Amino acid sequence: MDLPDLQSPSRAYPASQALLQRARSLIPGGYHLSGRPLLSPGDSPMYFERGEGCRVWDVDGHEYIDFIMAYGPPLLGYAHEEVDRAAFDQARRGNLLSLNHPLHLRFVERLVARFPGAEMGAFFKTGSDATTAALRLARRATGRRRVARCGYHGWHDWCLPLADFVPAGLDRQVLEFRPDEPDSLRELLRAHGDEIAAVILAPEMMPAARPELTRQFAELTRERGAVFILDEIKTGLRIRPNSFQQWAGVVPDLTTLSKALGNGWPVAAIVGKREILRHGAELHMSATYHGETTGLAAALATLDILDRSDVTGHVWRLGERLIAGLQRAADRFAVPALAYGEPLPPMPFLRFTHPDPQVRDAHAGTFYRAMLQRGVLLHPRHLWFVSAAHRDDDIDHTLAAAEAALAAVRRRHLDL
Repeated sequence: MDLPDLQSPSRAYPASQALLQRARSLIPGGYHLSGRPLLSPGDSPMYFERGEGCRVWDVDGHEYIDFIMAYGPPLLGYAHEEVDRAAFDQARRGNLLSLNHPLHLRFVERLVARFPGAEMGAFFKTGSDATTAALRLARRATGRRRVARCGYHGWHDWCLPLADFVPAGLDRQVLEFRPDEPDSLRELLRAHGDEIAAVILAPEMMPAARPELTRQFAELTRERGAVFILDEIKTGLRIRPNSFQQWAGVVPDLTTLSKALGNGWPVAAIVGKREILRHGAELHMSATYHGETTGLAAALATLDILDRSDVTGHVWRLGERLIAGLQRAADRFAVPALAYGEPLPPMPFLRFTHPDPQVRDAHAGTFYRAMLQRGVLLHPRHLWFVSAAHRDDDIDHTLAAAEAALAAVRRRHLDL
């Protein structure tokens, strides 16, 4: 494996750097949001050419075991033959047709059968589409306007109520609560309960050891007549046995899904109670490409594979191995760091915990550069994803690389 030089990483990515220079005059910022530099643009890869299984190759020819996994969609791995073949075959029949397609029904039927309490569903293209539509449904169903949120729910204006580039007043309509403090939601509902249409929660924000908190949030929401929405864009189909809600023992009123649903093909959905989703017939919550069929065909193939394979068990086990091994290595070299699942093992992360932010950033920079040198792609600021394509030897390689990387952190920053 031709790996970049840790001592002079900027010389390892000339093709990436050349493409980035072209992009800066063509694309705002030079890259899209998910394509931001992992470290600095000069010392980490910026462009990838292909992916297969759990591996990616950058435009400079370096191969990596990937735990970013495009921020979660390829649950089964990149370029999965069965899923891609289903999408390609569907495209040859006409991807986007003038009216409806039987796949729309088959897709919703499969999802409704998969999630307890679900009675109807609607299909979209992105997670942001689904979360925004879920709030629109809740507002129509309750006749209320305000919402309470916890976590990342997409890029639309309501997700960024405090930003100076969104319409004024959103911060008074979109209220935030803490994932580990039921009282924070209780206070919001006490102050605005008769005005709150929905409470939307992203499970990756939740403390993994306290599944009862999710049930408390659901109870508090329903006591005030609001709609409880679980935003399972990241966690859906990934958490054993099928979703975070089934692991935590809670049945939301609405569930939003995307990412792993299509294994990289664009598709999203809402499933939930009929009494809420029926209001979709009265609303405009559709776009030209929502009815296209390649994403639905890919999703149905993905569900077929999940039904016959223990994917959730596999990614859970490997996630546990990775988390435990990272923590052992950090402890061995006395590097202040915490390995954990965000919230559960299939979505691991390593957080450096030195109390001085500058020291903490230096530790992280050394670690992630060393991991790149050793052919492991990790995100320093975002949770990672284990896929069905990862194998035990990938975890072995990653943990061996982490031992060396944490030893480098020790030498450079702690043995002073």
